[in-house]
Amino acid sequence: MRKNRIEKKNGQQEMVGFVLIVVIVVIALMVFLVISVRQGSGDERQSLEVENLLNVIMRTTTECAPIFEPQYDTFEDLFKSCYGGEECSNLGQESCDYLNESLRNVVRDLLESEATVSAYQIDVFQKDDEGSQGILNIFEGNCTGTVSGAQRNLVVSGESLLVRMKLCAE
Repeated sequence: MRKNRIEKKNGQQEMVGFVLIVVIVVIALMVFLVISVRQGSGDERQSLEVENLLNVIMRTTTECAPIFEPQYDTFEDLFKSCYGGEECSNLGQESCDYLNESLRNVVRDLLESEATVSAYQIDVFQKDDEGSQGILNIFEGNCTGTVSGAQRNLVVSGESLLVRMKLCAE
């Protein structure tokens, strides 16, 4: 009789241990599921490739010379000129208009060889204590895949500008 009680207690302990293991596995699966759903919900991933592409674009020299002709702006300078409301004196065109047009052409040319990129978006915001104000928004293509992005901060006359680039890969 005593032996049966000991065997029953051992059996109960094994059952409790088994239930605990099942509960731990279920909790681990739920955590994994929550993490995978968050990543797959279209959230943007930070990408070194997109960051490098954005840096190349920012250092590219344009045909806009706001002050005098041999001193051409890079795209980084052109973003600042656009924010400051300057004009490309050698082209007789507003810097924002030229930025919009030339940036589209440069990005299109750079991404032409990237067959996996189906869309891109470039946003420029002024950031301050009250939030952010959109300055420029360029979007081309149809995004149906994974979004990767990068951003870069610029300082213009004490103001903070944020240039954000997103690429959509199929």
